[in-house]
Amino acid sequence: MARHLITLALCLGTSLARAHGGEPPARPLTGLTAPVELSRDRSGVVHVQARNEADLWFMQGFVHARDRLFQMDEFRRTASGTLAELLGTAALASDVQLRTLGLRRAAERSLAALSPEARATLEAFARGVNAYLAAYPLPMQYAALEITRVAPWTPLDSVVIGKLFAVQLSLETDIDSTLALAAYQRAGALAGFDGKALYFDDLDRVAPLDPAATIPDAMQRPPRPHSGHHGPHRPRAADSAAVEDDVARLAKRWREQLRQVPALRGVMQRDHRAGSNLWAVSGRLTDSGRPLIANDKHLPLTAPGVWYPIGLSLSGPGGSTLRAAGDSFAGVPALLGGYNQHIAWGGTNSLFDVTDTYQERLVPDATSPSGLSSVYQGRLEPVIPIPETYRANQPGDGVPDNLVTVPAGGAIPAVTLLVPRHGPVVQFDATTGTALTLQWAGAAPTREVDALLRMVRATTVDEFKAALQFFDVGAQNWVVADGRGDLGYFTSGEVPVREDLQAGYVDGLPPHFIRNGQGGNEWLPVRNPQPQQALPYEVLPFAELPQIVNPPAGFLVNGNNDPLGVTRDNNPFNETRPGGGIYYLSFNFNDSTGLRAGQITARLKEVLSRRRVRFEDMQAIQSDSTIRDAQVLLPHLLAAFDRARRPGALPALAALAAQPGVAEAAWRLRRWDFTSPTGLTEGWDADKPAGRRPDADSIRASVAATLYNLWRSRLAANTVDRVVGGAGLPVPEAGPLVIALGYLLQSFPQNGGRGASGLDFFPVPGVAAAEDRRDLLLLQSLDDALTLAASDTFKPAFGNSTNLADYRWGKLHRVELKSDLGAPFTLPSPGSVYPPPLPGRAGIPVDGGYQTVDVAGFEPRAARPDDFISRHAASQRLVAEVAPWGTSRVENIWPGGLSEQPGGVGYARYLNDWLGNQAVPLRLQGGEAVERFRP
Repeated sequence: MARHLITLALCLGTSLARAHGGEPPARPLTGLTAPVELSRDRSGVVHVQARNEADLWFMQGFVHARDRLFQMDEFRRTASGTLAELLGTAALASDVQLRTLGLRRAAERSLAALSPEARATLEAFARGVNAYLAAYPLPMQYAALEITRVAPWTPLDSVVIGKLFAVQLSLETDIDSTLALAAYQRAGALAGFDGKALYFDDLDRVAPLDPAATIPDAMQRPPRPHSGHHGPHRPRAADSAAVEDDVARLAKRWREQLRQVPALRGVMQRDHRAGSNLWAVSGRLTDSGRPLIANDKHLPLTAPGVWYPIGLSLSGPGGSTLRAAGDSFAGVPALLGGYNQHIAWGGTNSLFDVTDTYQERLVPDATSPSGLSSVYQGRLEPVIPIPETYRANQPGDGVPDNLVTVPAGGAIPAVTLLVPRHGPVVQFDATTGTALTLQWAGAAPTREVDALLRMVRATTVDEFKAALQFFDVGAQNWVVADGRGDLGYFTSGEVPVREDLQAGYVDGLPPHFIRNGQGGNEWLPVRNPQPQQALPYEVLPFAELPQIVNPPAGFLVNGNNDPLGVTRDNNPFNETRPGGGIYYLSFNFNDSTGLRAGQITARLKEVLSRRRVRFEDMQAIQSDSTIRDAQVLLPHLLAAFDRARRPGALPALAALAAQPGVAEAAWRLRRWDFTSPTGLTEGWDADKPAGRRPDADSIRASVAATLYNLWRSRLAANTVDRVVGGAGLPVPEAGPLVIALGYLLQSFPQNGGRGASGLDFFPVPGVAAAEDRRDLLLLQSLDDALTLAASDTFKPAFGNSTNLADYRWGKLHRVELKSDLGAPFTLPSPGSVYPPPLPGRAGIPVDGGYQTVDVAGFEPRAARPDDFISRHAASQRLVAEVAPWGTSRVENIWPGGLSEQPGGVGYARYLNDWLGNQAVPLRLQGGEAVERFRP
């Protein structure tokens, strides 16, 4: 209804303008050099039409500020470590960590390294933002925070926002892996199991559950065999648990500090890391004969949304020189995905390993400006101090613009320390001299803005590939198709070459652990500079990164999985570079399970087995809510139930299978199609908008989805978490957990539930047969799931019901678009334009689940109703059919809307369409001009 009212208002506005002289009058806007028009197309997307580049980027800055000023300001302050000056003292923990990481320092280096064209673009964009600031009042969010003044926008602000995005995409801390391995080795030495094998082979396996891999599948190559063994490794003292004790204390402290930073949530929890799906089909396999691409980027659900859709048109004296439309990032010029007259493109995170955390030794040194030096190969290297002053807003005290200087001490450091060889000191123990430093590729002078400007102007797959030479950090998988029918997949990002790996071995711990900073694990200095290289280190040549053009299979798929299949054998260190050295991209890709890519691949193959692929098929796959890990795990539960029903079964097993609830649950799960509809009238499913009653099949699938998710949670608790966590050891994260469960069950005929460590993950005292122990825990976990569903814990969802038909998935699985300011800006929330559909419950019921293609994930261990709320999902869903001469068909959708202001034009406009997996046309041309500006 809101969408229709806005459309009506726009139409009325146009009619009134025509009635009073035809065209709306042009308003003066200081900073323009020629007239500019703004229009909204029928989808509500703003289009900028300018006569020169300076005005085009000026007006993009103006439009961003008009609709998203507070969001932009929050982005730049978060990245710069000045968020407390906006939100108050609660944000100081974020400021300390972001200043320590040094994103603004890195942005300064990057700004200086950009091309003159890129700097001119950023300057024009900043002038547009500031023109808005000078002429219009501040958004209502500032009044709530008692702020009346906002600092002018600068080119550096746009670059630092890019650095924030890059750090969220690419930073690794190496903390959890180091702590887990040290704990496992220490415990193994005492209890007689292999702690190293517990980590590498049992609980943090890199071999995916689904072997889908972008390049081998696109090349129609068979999967690599799974060896389960690790590659070349030369141990040394740093491998022993005893040496890790000092590091562990600092790592734990740093981990607790980072967990207080919302902007780094994905860095600390891999399942909340930015990810996406992308896939493409060649024109020879499509119904239209034109290539199709699909891309949905998985990012935190925020209000307003991450992306600002916009159209950009440049009409010079010789005619139109640029027409493009797509997703822009508020505060940054150009587009990160979309299409122009010639190509369409999209991207997803590839998570190459471009970070190393080092253990350092710092010693007093009176000659150093900080009084400290680091020890490297026996030599002293001065540590550099950077003075810091932290300030905080005081909202609620009634005093506007009241910034208070926070005195240094405790958690507020007076200086940031830098070890020039590696980077900032993130932790330091002055008593022992032990420190941790962080080396991140994004600290270098990188040039992503140059990449964006070249991408938006590219006319062919080859030109797009050339543009990617400037996308230096925040590595991505890219898919691009052009009007000539060519289809390309590329990865981007400069990957440093480590000295030990290039020598052919792992010296000490691998790169995804805290490494020795005193020599042996360095990033090699540049020996073979690459075209357009930014990092001052040796990097993998672009030709060695995963890429393919016009794949023989006719399609390609990436869902943040391993693009080359190098982890299929559970070893990321046994591939060789051309000319020698270990070929290493990452120890573990963003979706280590491979489940989303596997499901997309299966869906494409199923369609192609019947006919050519259509535009609507791509959208249908985007809305797929199949829980693919259930296809791996569930057969083992059903086999256990069948075995327990046979004559002569262990009495305890037979008793479990005879329980009416367990028997009914097994019956329901056996007939399940693995989909996850909400089962609620209030719920949003791919094929059912909210307000329509679900049919009987949807209700049955909904109940089964609930049962499966609760059973998987209890299975984890009764096996991996009981064996490892029960001993006080770290438990694996979500992805490794699901992989471990699948591997333990699939390998049971060979290993009897014992890992390579020697630990039994299906322990049941007094039961001799391994199969009986396994089946008892499988069935007991189902019984535990039913007990949990009927418990007081789940009373808000199921009201203590023991009737399985009441266990609708939508009562648990919901999405919420969060705002740091809470209600009414959070959607849904009381008092907002979108009140909660379930009385007294947060969120909006939606289908989907853990690593479904239409992702709306949560912790697989979820054991409370609100644990199933997803705040991380598809931030857009683009499908493009690429035709020549600007006639492509493109549709997209976003959560939320355009304006960040409740009641603003386009506020929450797209939310219902997004919830229902419906898309809107994304056009290269706007509608009738609704606003005109002149110098």
